[in-house]
Amino acid sequence: MSNGYNLQMRGDGRRKFNYNYQDVEIESLLGRNHGFVDREGRDVREVRMGGDTLMAGIRPRISFKQKTRVALPRNLSFAAQNYIDNDDDLEMSVNNNRNEFSERQVILKGRGRLLLNGRLGAPPKDLRSKLIQTVLADAFWYKVTIPCGANFEKDFIIKKILQHIAPETFIPIMYQHFERSAIFYVDNNKIAKTLLNCDCKIFLRESFKLHVYVKPGHPNLLTKSSDISSTLKEKIVQIVALRYNQETNTLNLSEFHHDPALVDNHFCALFQPLLLTTVLDTAVQLVPNIQGLNLNGNKFTLIDRLSTLKDRFKNLKTLQLGDNLLKDINLIEPIRNLNLEELVLYGNPFYNSYIMRKSEYVSDVRNKFPKLLRLDGIELPPSISFDLVEEDLRIPPSKKVFSVNSEVNRIASQFIQQYFSVFDNENRQTLMHAYHESAVFSMTVSPSVGARPNSYLGESRNILRLNDQNRLNRMLKRGKLAVVSAISEFPKTKHNTETFTMDVSFCSESMMLVTVAGLFKESNDLDSPFRYFNRTLIIVPEGDGFVIINEQLYISNATQLQQKLAMKQTRSTEVTMSYQEPVTNCQNKMGLLSEDVKEKMVKDLSQETNMNIVWSHKCLTEVEWNYEQAISAFQQFFTQGIIPAEAFNKST
Repeated sequence: MSNGYNLQMRGDGRRKFNYNYQDVEIESLLGRNHGFVDREGRDVREVRMGGDTLMAGIRPRISFKQKTRVALPRNLSFAAQNYIDNDDDLEMSVNNNRNEFSERQVILKGRGRLLLNGRLGAPPKDLRSKLIQTVLADAFWYKVTIPCGANFEKDFIIKKILQHIAPETFIPIMYQHFERSAIFYVDNNKIAKTLLNCDCKIFLRESFKLHVYVKPGHPNLLTKSSDISSTLKEKIVQIVALRYNQETNTLNLSEFHHDPALVDNHFCALFQPLLLTTVLDTAVQLVPNIQGLNLNGNKFTLIDRLSTLKDRFKNLKTLQLGDNLLKDINLIEPIRNLNLEELVLYGNPFYNSYIMRKSEYVSDVRNKFPKLLRLDGIELPPSISFDLVEEDLRIPPSKKVFSVNSEVNRIASQFIQQYFSVFDNENRQTLMHAYHESAVFSMTVSPSVGARPNSYLGESRNILRLNDQNRLNRMLKRGKLAVVSAISEFPKTKHNTETFTMDVSFCSESMMLVTVAGLFKESNDLDSPFRYFNRTLIIVPEGDGFVIINEQLYISNATQLQQKLAMKQTRSTEVTMSYQEPVTNCQNKMGLLSEDVKEKMVKDLSQETNMNIVWSHKCLTEVEWNYEQAISAFQQFFTQGIIPAEAFNKST
């Protein structure tokens, strides 16, 4: 076998293992090679078989008397954490020879023994650094331990470290002595690694080097009200008062845990919910009308507690949340209810994903804060109204009818009502009077309708699905005879006029453009499914009436919502066509009513509302002879009880 052991029989009956020597990698220190190694990393074992007992051919030897068996875990992160946790008990090195590092060598040979440099049981210095860097990679708070640091003043040790790492600087949080060690905390990954690299590189005295051990960790969190002492509450009041800027009406709570009045004896990071609530309550009592709040650099991973800002500070317009630990932009949802004009989010982890997508970043933030004027200190361009949904903006209620004026609406409504009343009859030939001599008709059917009825799909003129130009031309019906003949072949239908919507988007003395849509069934069978249709009609005056010169019809299946609405609706409010009177073109102008039509409208309104003729005429006159509006006005006033009794007196 290559790179392994070979078992060979010797002449004296003994067996021996031979090993192909190779360099021992760092992984062997993590337990991947548990053999016997010398200083150069070579295995020196020889195994002899004597009787039934397997004995080591070379007796283990050691330069010291300690016989510590070392078994490092295979997992790199676990090994690093285990090593870091044991660093707190180390002493400072003594170096009389003034070498850069003071090390002692331990050479172990035998089963389960490893060649180790440095202190017994510890990895080499370069591997140690590698292991610790792995553990520190994703942390946000770090515990720094200096063995024997209690023998020196705080200012002396911190000054030595700052001189060594200059121009880098840091603020030690909660510096204190524990037994013989000095302990403090930092909140910056770069500083933590820099302090780690200071290990054994700083002389405190001629013969003492400074040991610095760093691992993830922070002081105990505040979990109950009793953890906040009266002394701490008094300091919070003083700090909030000092951090309030009266000129700008803003409160600066950035990096609150670094405040000089707190940093020595208290861990006051605002990511602690209990502490944040206490500080905000204090701010409300002292400065309730602030317009700006700075919460930069407080290590927030969640900001759920900030959802109360709107109730606490009614005039808040500016909020700064930069340099925190928010990993997703949706984590700012709790403050979406704020009417902010300026917001700072720069420095959070999610911001890095938007570096190459600035416009998308602005759009995503603006969707949450429509009135925002400045983002990360930059003026935003004017907003596009249809990209935003403002709180005070309400979508207008939908209408079943839109037209340029009420008279055009009346004419189009009468025409549509007469058209569909004939269309749903057994004989559709009467529709010949509804089309112009040069009328053109085309139909498109959604594939979702299926193969039934065949006449629909067979006549579907879908230019996106058909490439045969000749077939497309044949499916375009020209002339009223061809149009009515094609329509007559359609299955018998029953249109639900209560589902109709109608738009008259254009009107002139020579033509009007009408779009009508709604639901119908293909027979009078109540169990047949609803179909949806949309007809676009160009209507022109002809003689005393109007005719269709161009029509486009689209048919598809009705949605479930449309079917439910169709079942609930019992009466159309704006598309109900009440008159069978032929539409006339008085004085060859659209929009004028004949006296006969007005008289019939008055009689119909009187019969439907039970009002007398005088009040019915008065009602129609006030709404400019719009029958639908007259019905709507009557229902409104009748419900309110403001129609006088004389309106229902038929004797007048």
